[in-house]
Amino acid sequence: MEEKKAKMGISGMLIVAIVFIIMGMVFFPVGVGIYLSGIGTASETIIFLAVFGGTGGVFLIVGGILLALFINKKKRYNRLLKNGQYVMAEIAEVRINYSVQVNARHPYVVHCRYQDNYGNIHIFKSRNLVFNPTDLLKDHMVKVYVEGENYKHYYVDIDEILPNVIEH
Repeated sequence: MEEKKAKMGISGMLIVAIVFIIMGMVFFPVGVGIYLSGIGTASETIIFLAVFGGTGGVFLIVGGILLALFINKKKRYNRLLKNGQYVMAEIAEVRINYSVQVNARHPYVVHCRYQDNYGNIHIFKSRNLVFNPTDLLKDHMVKVYVEGENYKHYYVDIDEILPNVIEH
């Protein structure tokens, strides 16, 4: 049986990380290269190193941190799918996520709720979907993978109750 992989899509964090890393890879070597080449006076090369090399270094560090956070989140989702326990949550509603916009369109998010043994109600959100899944849902219950009793880390397996959708 094929092992399930978590779907995350391209997030804003990943895009910013890639852009910052590319900018860092351009600025940092330019600053260091000019400094090491000795073109100009010593004070000019130090200023150039500080401006270009420092900016490039900051971009590389921030981009690396954001990329590490994204990879860590993806690994956690895959670990939850592989080893985590799941609870069956009821689909409460499908909402438009107005905080995100791609090509002048807002994605949809499936909200589901689960009541634990203590009477607490937990609300979980799926990943962003580029289409309205309301009419395509095969079931009104969805698996939400959690780390034991820790409901802060979860993955809503919305793909399990959706058909394979290919948008052209």
